[in-house]
Amino acid sequence: MPSGPFLDSWNLGASLSLFLQGVLCAQFAHYTSLNKRDSMWIKLFVAGLGFLTTLKTLHSLAMMWTQNLSTFGNLKAGSSPRRSYWLSEITVILEAITIFYVQMFLCRRLWALFSVLLRYATSNCTALAPNPATTDLLLFHCDQVDEGLDGSTSGNYVVRRPFSDRKHNILLASTLSYMRPIPQPSHNHPQISTSGNTAGKWNLHLDDTSATPAALCALINFAGDMRPPTTPAPRLALLTILTNIVLPYLYAWSAMWTLNSREDICLEAANCPYTFNFGLSVGASNSETTQGQHPDILEPVAKVERAPLDDAPESMA
Repeated sequence: MPSGPFLDSWNLGASLSLFLQGVLCAQFAHYTSLNKRDSMWIKLFVAGLGFLTTLKTLHSLAMMWTQNLSTFGNLKAGSSPRRSYWLSEITVILEAITIFYVQMFLCRRLWALFSVLLRYATSNCTALAPNPATTDLLLFHCDQVDEGLDGSTSGNYVVRRPFSDRKHNILLASTLSYMRPIPQPSHNHPQISTSGNTAGKWNLHLDDTSATPAALCALINFAGDMRPPTTPAPRLALLTILTNIVLPYLYAWSAMWTLNSREDICLEAANCPYTFNFGLSVGASNSETTQGQHPDILEPVAKVERAPLDDAPESMA
């Protein structure tokens, strides 16, 4: 007999997918009015993200349709859809690709914000390498023992992901790595300031807060996986099905929120007369040299008047 919470998780997950896709569509529409100064790479990233999330939503709806119309004629298949239908076999692939896609974007932002602090970018790339996306995409094997919802096993061969009990712990660690404290930039590399009321500080704060929903989802997944494999699955483990479905959408929302918030950040930082330390890097003759380094990361969408370079504090000269 199919487990009620199990089937409810899939139905609720498909409904949440449709809702979050609507939220993302609003974010995409908002971005189209703000992307005039973005590079082609950023625009292609947004287009690719829209394609991946739309494909994931269609997949969720197809899974719900299959479950509601097909599996009720076969209760055994309905209790284990991951073995019975090919649509379930690509669920992990779609989730992994979307998560990996957005994490690459977030790592690129951190690299641009703190290019002079090599160890921070290196730590993020190191955390990214063994994350669940890489594991799910590259490390599959067949296992003859399939664990059921009631703790029983069968002799069918199924696709298993190694390290599945620890993958969300790695994901949580890599997500929370964005929230560690950052030291002040050195005098030799003052391109972006992270202290005071500056755009650099608020861009860092934006990365921290936007990563929080995904971190919470990863925490729930990790808590659900912390159980012996021979014991019956508790309701918390069934909750991981729901969080796994919505996790790619939260990552996509994080990326779009980051892109769409640049204008507000730069306008807010314009109230401070020392937003960026232009012209202080070696060999820079004017502000355009430093300004052109990372236009997609720090450039305001609306034109913001910056203070003259002559007004820079004497302590930083």
